[in-house]
Amino acid sequence: MTKNSPQPKASIVILDFQKSRRVCENVASIRRQKVDFDYEIIIVDNSCNTDNAKKLDTLRGLPNVRVISNTHNVGYIRGNNQGAALARGEYLLIVNPDIIWQDTLTLQKLVDLLESRPEIGICGPRQINDSDGRVAMTVRAFPNIFLQVARRTFFRDWPLIKKWVAYDEMRHLDYDQAQQVDWLQSSFWIMRKSLWNKLGGLDKSYFVFMSDPEMCWQCWQAGHEVFYYPGVSVHADGRRASEGGFLAFFQKWTMRQHVKDALIYQIKHLFRRNPRKRFSDTRKRSVPKRGHC
Repeated sequence: MTKNSPQPKASIVILDFQKSRRVCENVASIRRQKVDFDYEIIIVDNSCNTDNAKKLDTLRGLPNVRVISNTHNVGYIRGNNQGAALARGEYLLIVNPDIIWQDTLTLQKLVDLLESRPEIGICGPRQINDSDGRVAMTVRAFPNIFLQVARRTFFRDWPLIKKWVAYDEMRHLDYDQAQQVDWLQSSFWIMRKSLWNKLGGLDKSYFVFMSDPEMCWQCWQAGHEVFYYPGVSVHADGRRASEGGFLAFFQKWTMRQHVKDALIYQIKHLFRRNPRKRFSDTRKRSVPKRGHC
């Protein structure tokens, strides 16, 4: 991209870590999008790997594509914040490296949705897993650390806890229905850049795993909806850094970071009411009652 590039309406930030081949497929699918506005793609590479960097180098020089190669891994939160700081578009998209945009109208439809619905703060589409073709469970209830631990142990099958775990994982959710939700995984977000700036980007007090529920909490707190929209679908590889049961806590560094982030989140929001419920209550109170003739 050059200083003379047209002002983009949408900025797509892709943070890569050792997935350069998939990033190239991601970018190719974005460039097939049919839109009536300009957009830019900003790739931030945290891999610090020569082979990965060489593959991403093939994207340099493409119109409206910028590749930033970090000399050290700055992490998920700082990497996405770094890309977003360079974004010039009215709309900001945070997109995982493994996303493939199969529908060529995806970007146009999402921007059109936010154009027509100013109350939406953060929006995410339906995601389909490559491995089994199933809809990925990208929607969650606001985190509860007890349930996060319980669902990775035999406690998840206890009758009462089983019901709570199912709600925490939103297993009852109709993924064919457009709807307000507590929070969406940041594997694919679209939001206004002005709201991102207002909320201060992803919260740097976390390592990675609680930054998305935190952002969605702040979105609701600021009076905007978090919205799941199955009107468009994207594909993803379905791999999660936080996969694993209780033993993974002792075996995987990422799992230990997940628990650490969960504790920070729990302490930060201790005794605080779900802002989505408060938002709904405020909306109900603002609706005027019908008078009698």
